[in-house]
Amino acid sequence: MMRLSAALSLVLSLLFSLSVAAETDKHIDIFAWPVSASKSQTLAKLSYSSEQATVLSYKAPALPAGEEIVRIGFHHPTTGKWSGIATSAENFEEGKDKKIQLLLNEQGEVYHVGFTTSRWPSSSKGGSKKEDLSVEVVPMKAGSPIHLNKPVVLNAEGKLEGKEEEKTFLQKYWWAIGLFLLFQLAMSGGKE
Repeated sequence: MMRLSAALSLVLSLLFSLSVAAETDKHIDIFAWPVSASKSQTLAKLSYSSEQATVLSYKAPALPAGEEIVRIGFHHPTTGKWSGIATSAENFEEGKDKKIQLLLNEQGEVYHVGFTTSRWPSSSKGGSKKEDLSVEVVPMKAGSPIHLNKPVVLNAEGKLEGKEEEKTFLQKYWWAIGLFLLFQLAMSGGKE
């Protein structure tokens, strides 16, 4: 009986690990949309999971002469709404390392994108690189918990502990006023 339960638990753990390892990669198209253009153009096609991403294809955007701002983003698969950021058109110059950051929610779906550039080669954590473009997966992190309804601690006199009574203006700066008056007296003594 003991061997049967051990073998069963081993088989179940193997099946569970295979299901986790076989997590299907999702695909997303990232678009570049110059402000002066009427429609967006495909910048990159990416494949991603909750831990890593791969650049499937990348094409530098064709920017009109004199273009200053380019929007980078994607269309949400469920709503079709645009979500993205605006960046300088200079970021698409040759020799600059470009990085797309896929910001994932708790379900592992992209809810926003980020875009950074640098003149030096960068490493992409949880991602790959194709030509001058790398991609990084940024999972959502839990924030610090909020402490509401914290009890107020009073001392024996019924006042807050650790807080000193505030002093008035004269109690704080009596010495500066006295020094000023003494200086005025000393300076006025020389006139006749």
